[in-house]
Amino acid sequence: MPEASGAAPAQTAFWQVDAPGRAWLDFANDVTTKDVRQAAQEGFSSVEHMKRYTTQGMAPDQGRSSNVAALAVLADATGRTIPETGTTTFRPPFQPVSIAAMGAGARGKGFMPQRFTPSHDAAVARFAPMVESGLWYRPGYFPAPDEDGWLPACTREVGYVRGAVGVADVSTLGKIELRGPDTGAFLDFVYANRVSTLAPGRVRYGLMLREDGHVMDDGTVARLGDDRWLVTTTTVAAGAVMRHLEFVQQAYRPRLRTRFTSVTDAWAQVAIAGPRARRLLDGILDAPLGEFPFMSCATVGVMGVRARLFRISFSGEQGYEVAVPARFGAALFRDLVARAESLGGGAYGMEALNVLRIEKGFLTHAELHGRTTAFDLGLGGMVSAKKDCIGKAASQRPGLNGPERAQLVGLRPVVRDQRITAGAHLFDAGAPLTRPHSRGYVTSVGPSPALGWLGLGLLEDGRARHGDRVRLVDRLRGIDTLCDVCAPVFFDPEGGRMRG
Repeated sequence: MPEASGAAPAQTAFWQVDAPGRAWLDFANDVTTKDVRQAAQEGFSSVEHMKRYTTQGMAPDQGRSSNVAALAVLADATGRTIPETGTTTFRPPFQPVSIAAMGAGARGKGFMPQRFTPSHDAAVARFAPMVESGLWYRPGYFPAPDEDGWLPACTREVGYVRGAVGVADVSTLGKIELRGPDTGAFLDFVYANRVSTLAPGRVRYGLMLREDGHVMDDGTVARLGDDRWLVTTTTVAAGAVMRHLEFVQQAYRPRLRTRFTSVTDAWAQVAIAGPRARRLLDGILDAPLGEFPFMSCATVGVMGVRARLFRISFSGEQGYEVAVPARFGAALFRDLVARAESLGGGAYGMEALNVLRIEKGFLTHAELHGRTTAFDLGLGGMVSAKKDCIGKAASQRPGLNGPERAQLVGLRPVVRDQRITAGAHLFDAGAPLTRPHSRGYVTSVGPSPALGWLGLGLLEDGRARHGDRVRLVDRLRGIDTLCDVCAPVFFDPEGGRMRG
């Protein structure tokens, strides 16, 4: 072994190689040695000034990978030592923090705002359990003293609507009021179908597409006057639709004379549905209504309060929605429920509402989940060929409207009362139960009192498979059953009950 010298090693720091081209210091913010020297030349010789001039050390790593070298380059550029140059202020976290640690102090429900309907206290007084719908809390069902669980209550409430009259608070639906002479043209560009031809006092179903051609939301468009319109959205998408309209106005159609604002919180809206709905409605109006056909709207007086009335239905029965200023919402709901009970009906909650809409094949965000097109949902005919709209060109791309797409279908278990579940996969009979062989999935299910368990689903080339039999499998819940594929409208397919 050679003998080592006892002299101290002569080492000096070597911070930078003088070479042509860029020499990177802060890889997170793309800061070079030239940037640091330029900061010093322009008078930003303080380390804090250099940091802000160059953004060195301001990336997520807070300079852990670049501070020492950057301080050395600044010291060399200003003729100082590194201690004389100083250091910047480090901000926490000083070490990586796990996501689990950040979630340890979770605030629970307080993490997001809680929104309550005008009838919330009245529903709680009836011991209705609340379910979350977006940020809103809505009654799931209204239990009777002799009932155990949600299913008996749901069955009873569906019976109210199908056999007498039911009342539900639907104030959570987004409401956007638009005014201006160009509002019709603006809405024509936003919606896939034409709405500018709508006459005052009429309502039309509208379909909204994203720029990529997929369905964004659906709802109704009511023309309250010549240049006054009201758009409704689904509960969950209300905020997104409002932001979408604002963007379209600012970026795409800034010259159109239209203004709009969200009025969701300004109005309480109550749905009245069932064969005796008109009888209940006539009892609260200040003046006789006269003929009021399906998809109409009008301003009316309700027990001395100026209100809006809409003839629309989300249940498949004759239906009306009464909107009053929000401060009158609780009183209106209580009065309507009492009147409905005297007619053999009563209040109904989200569970019954879901069963009613599944029976009619109506859509919610279980189907409008961002990956479906108008073609998938059987609504391709709503995309007007006579005008342009957001998403129209994209919706016509190959792969978005062919038989390989999963299309909306109805599902009925071969064994009538066999329970089925949302999220279950659909397989061809006899096919291996593996993910590559899945032909679709179930989006919504509900226990219809008259028809048994029903489901809506998305099945490859589904519209051509009506009458076929598929295998529904939910391994998590241990369900494996055969289902018949059918049209997604199970109840009153001609729509005579809601138009009558």
